[in-house]
Amino acid sequence: MFNLETYIQNLISECKTTFNTRLLYMGLQGSYLRGEAHENSDIDIMVIIDNFTVTDMQTYREILKKIGWYEKSCGFICGKNEIQNWNPLEVCQLKFTTKDLLGALTDYLPPATREDETNYVKISLGNLYHELCHRFIHADREKNIAKFRGTCKGFFFLIQNLHYLETGDFILSKKELKEKVSATDRRILEFSDLPDNYNFDEAFSELFDWCQNAFSRLEV
Repeated sequence: MFNLETYIQNLISECKTTFNTRLLYMGLQGSYLRGEAHENSDIDIMVIIDNFTVTDMQTYREILKKIGWYEKSCGFICGKNEIQNWNPLEVCQLKFTTKDLLGALTDYLPPATREDETNYVKISLGNLYHELCHRFIHADREKNIAKFRGTCKGFFFLIQNLHYLETGDFILSKKELKEKVSATDRRILEFSDLPDNYNFDEAFSELFDWCQNAFSRLEV
């Protein structure tokens, strides 16, 4: 049976032994951090290695195979220089959705402003809006119905960050976020779990209207 604590201990130990002082940071992300993991969930681990190379990637892959559960392994790995020059639009999301396991992530993240976070939300909203409109016009009805709920999963992260902009409160789990947001936002968060016989026309129109209103919420 999978045990997250044991897995993390083994992974950190192997990485320390292998990368030595070049191992700067490890953190937990994803559904296990949010308390939403199930038996098929990935294990999302963030790793920062100084002077990161392709050989390091190969080595890390072998470590993951060695400790077991390789099929569940996932995450984000990068070099020190890369993360220090990362897009500031993504800094807020990284900071709040990563739990430090080794080192402190904030020691390596570039500075970011409220404007950066606002632009991150605008880009996320724009991408989802475009996806919905493009598929509605250029794909058949069956594909729209089949893909709709999958697209709606992305609205969790959008509403998570939009709520943070509006309240200053970054909420990690979907369950708690549902409890804190408006009834309208809560309804959108539930769309990814719609039953198979859901009413596509009603759901699409409701989500389209929500997107239009969300753009207005981001006006400076």
